[in-house]
Amino acid sequence: MNNELKKIIIFIGVILAVLSIYFGSLLPFAKSKTYINALNKMPSVKSLEDFKNNFDVVFDFYSPVGDEETEKFLSSSILGIVSQKEQPENVSRYLVEYIEPKLQKNNVRHLIMIGQMYMVLWQKSGKEEDFVKAEEYYYQALSIGPKLPPVLYGLFDLYQAKGDTAKIREISERILQLWPEDEKIKSLITNY
Repeated sequence: MNNELKKIIIFIGVILAVLSIYFGSLLPFAKSKTYINALNKMPSVKSLEDFKNNFDVVFDFYSPVGDEETEKFLSSSILGIVSQKEQPENVSRYLVEYIEPKLQKNNVRHLIMIGQMYMVLWQKSGKEEDFVKAEEYYYQALSIGPKLPPVLYGLFDLYQAKGDTAKIREISERILQLWPEDEKIKSLITNY
């Protein structure tokens, strides 16, 4: 192999190494710093528009890695905020509608999270469309992971909150087929 070819191969190797560090480490690190900065600004957020502008910076920051984590962590925080009893429904709804399009519809964890948010909204508002959305998201998650406990137990909780006896029985039977030793579900279905 001649010297020119070796130099070209070394040069290409160095370029690939620099690019992999940039895209694989530096951009994800910068994105995480942007998210942490947005979290640190939360005490100074005074309006829903401030909230949106604060976190739009994070979602608009390009990184090949880190979007799923950002969505997961922020949706978890939003679920906590929405679940607070004193949180007004309109604020809760705004936050849910803000994060909903950012969540990945093929990710079970994201589907469960948005299902939980709509369940909380339904419990606050009593609006049937919130219940329907919660149910739809849980069923999307179920289609991806039909044997995942969080999905089945989430559906069970949803139907239990609604008092839908037929659906409670249907989901509890499915749970007991997978986990026949679940005494909690066994004792709960005797009430239905």
